[in-house]
Amino acid sequence: MDQRSSRAIRRDSTTARAGRPVESDARLRQKNRLTLPGAIVRVLGAAPGDVIVFEADPAEPGTAHLHLLPRSFAGSLQGVYGTSEEAMEYLRGERASWDE
Repeated sequence: MDQRSSRAIRRDSTTARAGRPVESDARLRQKNRLTLPGAIVRVLGAAPGDVIVFEADPAEPGTAHLHLLPRSFAGSLQGVYGTSEEAMEYLRGERASWDE
């Protein structure tokens, strides 16, 4: 086992302590498959079937944020604002206007 793998296991085995961030890592596999580490799943309170939203900003290369979509929201407004791409284009325009 290499040092990086050992470090990942050690960090993943820690539990969330009051107010302390939890850090863990995962390896991206073929076909963009990724398994969320157990420590992250526990902190999110995620369960099988939940929707997790990934957000990456080109202004922050190499950084992505993920959010657990509340179960009551998942799919509730699908198609209301057009396709997913149309909705994302609208959001990008709104966010760009914040910098003006």
